[in-house]
Amino acid sequence: MDKPGEGRAGRLRAWITGARQHQERLERRRWVAFALASLRRFDQIDGKHLAIVIAANLFIAVIPLIIIGYALAEGFNPRRGFGAVIATNLHLGGGTAQIVKDTFTTASSGKITALIITVISLLVTGLDISAAAQTAYARAFAMTPLRGSQKYLRGGAWLVLLLAGTGAGLTLRSVTAGRPAWLVLIAWLVWIAIEFGFFIITPRLLLDLPFAWRDLVPGAAVCTAAALAVHAVAAFLLRYWFGFYGHAYGGFGIGLALIAFTGIIASFWVWIAAVMGVYWEDKAGPAAVAAMEKLSADVSAP
Repeated sequence: MDKPGEGRAGRLRAWITGARQHQERLERRRWVAFALASLRRFDQIDGKHLAIVIAANLFIAVIPLIIIGYALAEGFNPRRGFGAVIATNLHLGGGTAQIVKDTFTTASSGKITALIITVISLLVTGLDISAAAQTAYARAFAMTPLRGSQKYLRGGAWLVLLLAGTGAGLTLRSVTAGRPAWLVLIAWLVWIAIEFGFFIITPRLLLDLPFAWRDLVPGAAVCTAAALAVHAVAAFLLRYWFGFYGHAYGGFGIGLALIAFTGIIASFWVWIAAVMGVYWEDKAGPAAVAAMEKLSADVSAP
């Protein structure tokens, strides 16, 4: 007869063995294997650090640029101020909506000066955003990062596309608020097409490499679907955070909520680089990967 301690140890070993076998069976499933591979790639490319860099620079320049843009547009339509748009799009009500509107109250003067300062900040910090994005994609695809003028020109073009896509998304949400369902559906389809186009063109733009479009399609499709989920979850969390932080800390709390929001979005942008890299390697195959690595080294050579 086994001693009590030996019986417990045997059961523990059997449980550990069973758990490992179950884990191995799960990892053999395609979607689970992909999820694990993308998470490992995110960790390998130092995704957390890159996300922090992007989030900080977004909060410093990009979000103020959007706020000031709405402030300028408010001169033509008083109901289109940033606070009012946020309250409408997030379906805020009561005290929370008022706190948000008060936080982004438009000053009667100084808009142009603020815009100039924000644009200068964007020119400075935008380089860090695009450089971090280029680093993320280069590491995710195991390619050599660009150097010199190529790096800044392509990074700047990517940043312009990013801002244009963000502006288009905000505009579509604003113009379809309270509209018929068919118009909302069309707006969603247009936004999905914009997101898919942005994701599929980003690797070729940031790395200056002729990736086959068909090899980028799976990753871009997954990223687009993930973008829908992330934006929906982020909007829900932002609504909750505005209420919680706003009532606790007022305007400063709204700022804290925006910081948390930009952190989520920045992490998502870095994660999609890992997703695109994993899917591209799987679709293209080892021979194409090796050839592209050599071409990348030649393109980025000084």
